[in-house]
Amino acid sequence: MGGVPETQGAGDGNLPKPRIILDDARGMLVLEFDTGLTAQAFARLKLAHLITQAGSIVAPDGSWTPWKPLGVREQHGTMSIWGPAFTGVRLDMLITDDSRKDQALDALRYWIRACLLLEEEQRLPAPWPAGALIAPSGAILFPPEALLRYSIKAAGPETWFNGVEGYVHPDLSGIAGTAFTAGAMAYRIFCGAPPFPSTNREILHKDMREGVFIPLRLAAPGLDDNLAVLINRALTLLKAKQAEAAPLVLSALEDLLGPPGSATVASYLHDVDPAKQARLILEKERFIKQHTLQVKAKRFIHRNITLLGGISIAALSLVLMITSVISDQVQRPTTQGMGPQEVVETYYKAMGTLDHLWMDACVMPKTGKDDIAMVTNFFVINRVRQAYEAKSGILSAQAWINAGSPPTEATVFGVSDLRFAGIDQDERDGEVAFMASYLLWLPGSFRDPDDPGPGETGSETAEEAGLPWSISRRDRIRLTHYRGAWRIADIQRKP
Repeated sequence: MGGVPETQGAGDGNLPKPRIILDDARGMLVLEFDTGLTAQAFARLKLAHLITQAGSIVAPDGSWTPWKPLGVREQHGTMSIWGPAFTGVRLDMLITDDSRKDQALDALRYWIRACLLLEEEQRLPAPWPAGALIAPSGAILFPPEALLRYSIKAAGPETWFNGVEGYVHPDLSGIAGTAFTAGAMAYRIFCGAPPFPSTNREILHKDMREGVFIPLRLAAPGLDDNLAVLINRALTLLKAKQAEAAPLVLSALEDLLGPPGSATVASYLHDVDPAKQARLILEKERFIKQHTLQVKAKRFIHRNITLLGGISIAALSLVLMITSVISDQVQRPTTQGMGPQEVVETYYKAMGTLDHLWMDACVMPKTGKDDIAMVTNFFVINRVRQAYEAKSGILSAQAWINAGSPPTEATVFGVSDLRFAGIDQDERDGEVAFMASYLLWLPGSFRDPDDPGPGETGSETAEEAGLPWSISRRDRIRLTHYRGAWRIADIQRKP
């Protein structure tokens, strides 16, 4: 194999040692799996049957043989199951070691090929990076799944989380789950960070289900386009409802990566000129800030709607939608007679009053759609809470500040500290531009101290996370004179 080191067991200074070790038993070298269980717990769980379950060893030439446990013994107060010796290194340790990227890439190549082979033999193993041992020759041992589960978990929750959950989709199984894990490992190797970095299990699973990760063109500038497309497809199989395409995606990834030793990691990364590199860095920063906020907003809306009852909400939302459409047609607001700055002020102040119709009237079609969608969702939630609780559930940020920012059970949302600077104020050509700076206030639940999201910090306490909080924004706004009225034609959100 292209340099996979010979490592007894899978210990490493960077990760907790799993309870998978080479040891002597009955005078011979064996591979031992420490379950971490006392003899009493082992007996109570009736785990003696684990010695009857077989794993698989896939050789570099593509052939495979079963690996079967040979016995059980008590070692240092815990029960272990042992079998034939196998010297190798855990796959998850290779892919997270940035000093061994080429070795990790070869290990991934062997792993993909072995999984495709075992799928044909109807022996597909669990796609756990911590559950595959790679020998220096390229041979791979997939121990029995149940035995692995106990020995990995016995090493502690960090080993299980980092070596299994961080790369395994909560809903995909079979070859689709294998394709997803292959994509996640490839992303880690080429991008230097996992696609789903959250250490909060609930948020990690949501990110996986929704395909929430930094795009490869931003995470690894210059990455081969075809490889980026395949990794993206592998990571969004469920989101795109294309799980049936998993075998093709996995086979295509195997073909593109080629045989072990055929190409280095660097050969898939093309040079990017400094100017473009700088632009991509800024674009990545903007993406992290804006996309993280959008994801949290979406989940906030979903959580509130779910809590208030699906059927009733759907019915009321439909009524509100129909009412809004009728009102929009009969009494649609207009910016006729308003100056450019007045139009911009109206747009931002309408956020705090949840007046999505006025926001829509201030813009050209498709402009500000994310802002308007967020305000519309808050509007629906507020109406639903009014129907259930007979009071408004959302408080304008400016009204909250004017009242002295008191503790409140209401959802604080909107804009404050709105300021303008003219960029192009010559109206003769039918276009003007402003720079708007302001604070966007959001509910405390948008900021999760347990999962700050890429690019944010988690320094806030749990109590602070429950308070309304603000994001400082700067928007470059271009207005155009359209059908006798000034309207916003473009909003560029600056970092």
